[in-house]
Amino acid sequence: MSDTAPSLLLDSPSLIYRAFHALPRSIRDARGQPVNAAHGYLDMVSRLLIDQRPPMVTHVFDEDWKPKFRVDAYPGYKAKRAEDPPELPGQFPIIREVLRAAGMPVAEAKGYEADDVIGTLATAAGPQDRLAIVTGDRDLFQLVRDPVVLVLFPRRGTSDLVRMDEAGVLAKCGVPANRYVDFAILRGDPSDGLPGVAGVGEKTARSLVERYPTLDDMVAAGDELPPRLRSALASAGDYLEAMRVVVPVASKLEVESTEPGAPDPERLEELGERHSLRGPVRRLLQALRDAGLADPEPPKD
Repeated sequence: MSDTAPSLLLDSPSLIYRAFHALPRSIRDARGQPVNAAHGYLDMVSRLLIDQRPPMVTHVFDEDWKPKFRVDAYPGYKAKRAEDPPELPGQFPIIREVLRAAGMPVAEAKGYEADDVIGTLATAAGPQDRLAIVTGDRDLFQLVRDPVVLVLFPRRGTSDLVRMDEAGVLAKCGVPANRYVDFAILRGDPSDGLPGVAGVGEKTARSLVERYPTLDDMVAAGDELPPRLRSALASAGDYLEAMRVVVPVASKLEVESTEPGAPDPERLEELGERHSLRGPVRRLLQALRDAGLADPEPPKD
């Protein structure tokens, strides 16, 4: 990969959920509003700014976490996903308000998930661009493309990130990044309500991807496959067709993004006071300055 620091695309919902579960829900502002996820997410962003020194950071959000086109293709998509804990939804507007005051761009697309917006931005990146997607969602491995797009996968918050380029995806999953979609379709994803092809686990999915260039070639392999596997693929025709819609991230959306701008220190201070986020907001502003994304603090009289 190039030594040029990549711009960052943050899978904000993924990181906010991690922050929420990492910090006590007892962290609240003076009005009793929980702010643990906001506290954790802002500190994650500050750590990324300090460690990565990116030329740009874009926070990508879900406009719809369960898009209609995916549910239409497969009604089981996220059908059993638990509702958000009641302490979480109210923190998203707070986070977005702080990001706006910090001059950091926020991107989304009507009717789509953050993954789809990231997919569109990553696909549009040209040969000279350098992007790093920060996410805990392995589905975004499908976007890795040397030397343009890599994934930074958190092990412990954003202080310990695994750098996933094409070699990293191959080492981790046993399949190339450009075949990750086929691998995921076969294996399934219980967290999204996707069972995969019956009787096909990771090892079998990996071997099929290694042997056949497309899903169609797998289904057409016929007597080349053991009877049990041949029957499983033949029986999964409707499921495989649905997954061709559900699993790939979108790549040609109309993305709505706010413009980057200069931080508003007074507004940030006000929000920090109102939501008991003084420390995270102060650290964020300093991290923006240290990374060269905001003017240095003016000298005090």
